[in-house]
Amino acid sequence: MRSVAAGRNGHNGASRRNAGDRAGRAARQVGAHAVKDFETLIADAQALLHSTVDVVGDQATQARERLQKSLGRAQERLADDLESLADRGREGLSVADDFVHQRPWPVIGLTALAALTAGIFLSRR
Repeated sequence: MRSVAAGRNGHNGASRRNAGDRAGRAARQVGAHAVKDFETLIADAQALLHSTVDVVGDQATQARERLQKSLGRAQERLADDLESLADRGREGLSVADDFVHQRPWPVIGLTALAALTAGIFLSRR
């Protein structure tokens, strides 16, 4: 009897890890798209910065320096924010996963109620 229970616990743990892995991959993909968009923005700003090299004058030089500093800070902040967001996402997924596995029937009931409500609203269209 113990071996069956141990097998069940091992299976549940594996399925929880798989669900967490899938959610983690999805979060990383969304983050990767955001990073790509932001990097494109930075690359465009840097191209603009390089294209204004011919513009002379103290104001132009100061503006280019400020823009370079701002871009550097933005890149650092983005890296920090993405790391923080990924950590919080993993923590949230873990908490949600634990909650669902500790209280499966209330979660199933709420999910069924939400599905029923959505079905009623969609059938009235």
